[in-house]
Amino acid sequence: MNSQRLQTRNMTSTQQGFSLVEMMTAVVIVGILAAFAVPTYQAYVDNPEDGKLTTNIFTIEMFQEDFFMRNGEYAQDLADVDAIEDAIGWRPRSDDGILYSIAASDGTTYEVTAEDPGGRSVCIVFPDRQPCP
Repeated sequence: MNSQRLQTRNMTSTQQGFSLVEMMTAVVIVGILAAFAVPTYQAYVDNPEDGKLTTNIFTIEMFQEDFFMRNGEYAQDLADVDAIEDAIGWRPRSDDGILYSIAASDGTTYEVTAEDPGGRSVCIVFPDRQPCP
């Protein structure tokens, strides 16, 4: 009777755990998901910071258009916030360490660059509103 009980127990017991193939398949799937998720998350984190810089740059555009209406050309070659304020009257809402500059040009277009203390930079060419080359 004991041998029959042992034989029955061996037949009804199931193997528990994962095989090596199942484990490697799970690791590959997680790796593929991570390959897509990490860049998407990074873009999600970066967009608000870029958006803040871009918004401030677009406020400069309004002051530049006013300057253009009065002078027939855009203000150019302005290296910092103080120079921009003196030329066109624009000043950022808060002093958060962002550096702004307007590059030299022919007076019919201009490039505005904003760089935050972390090194993130946004540059836009106006009046076309295109990213800098």
